[in-house]
Amino acid sequence: MITRKGGKVVTIPLAPRTARAIDLATGERCEGPICLAPAGQRLDRHGAGRIVRKVARRAGITKQAGPHTLRHAFITAALDAGVPLRDVQEAASHADPRTTIRYDRPVRHWTGMPPTSSPPTSPAQPGKPSQNAYCGH
Repeated sequence: MITRKGGKVVTIPLAPRTARAIDLATGERCEGPICLAPAGQRLDRHGAGRIVRKVARRAGITKQAGPHTLRHAFITAALDAGVPLRDVQEAASHADPRTTIRYDRPVRHWTGMPPTSSPPTSPAQPGKPSQNAYCGH
C-alpha cells in the first residue's frame, strides 16, 4: 500500500523485479519510507532529484533529468509497449485518460537521441505532427 496525494492510500500491483528491488531497499523494515537519506531520515524530493541527476550524468544523458523525467519515461514506455491505456492511466494516477494520452510519444525524447518512431500525425493533415505529439515538458 502506498499513500498518494491528499493522503489517499491505495494498493498497487508490482512487477516481481520491482518488488524485489523494494525488498532490497527496505531490508528488514516493514514500515516507513522506502528510500532513506544517508543520515537515516526520509529522503526528500531534493535528495531524490540529486540522485536522479547524478545517475543520468553517469549514464551519459546530456539533457536535464529529474524524478519527473522518470515518470514521463515510465508512462511513455508502457504506452509504447502496448500496455492498455486504462492500466497506464491507473498506474500514473491520472483521473482523465486524456492526460495519459499526452505521453504517447517516443521515450528517447529526454536523452537527446533520435526517436525510434515518428510522432503521431493529425488525421486532418497527414504527415504533419499533431499538436498533442509532445506535451512540452
